[in-house]
Amino acid sequence: MNALNGIPGKGPGDGDEPPIILLGIEKRSYYVYKGDEFLNQLLLADGEFPTPILCVNFDTIFDAKRILGEDFSLAACWVIHPEIVKRLREDKYLIEADE
Repeated sequence: MNALNGIPGKGPGDGDEPPIILLGIEKRSYYVYKGDEFLNQLLLADGEFPTPILCVNFDTIFDAKRILGEDFSLAACWVIHPEIVKRLREDKYLIEADE
């Protein structure tokens, strides 16, 4: 299954994909693809945000463009420091998928 096609919701009324989706490039650079309204809370160690967070990892930006379309640009996405992603991973808030 393509990770960006969504995951099952937690209950009635939940969408098929989480409200926050991060993109990882080479598992070194991370970007907010969806859910930038939660950005401030993600950056806080004790922030409140919806979980789980889907993190889709791509080997290269070219792989991301192949899936997301040629018009996709990382310049339009907020960057997340890798240590923030590490904290989210350690706190078990992330669902990670490799494309």
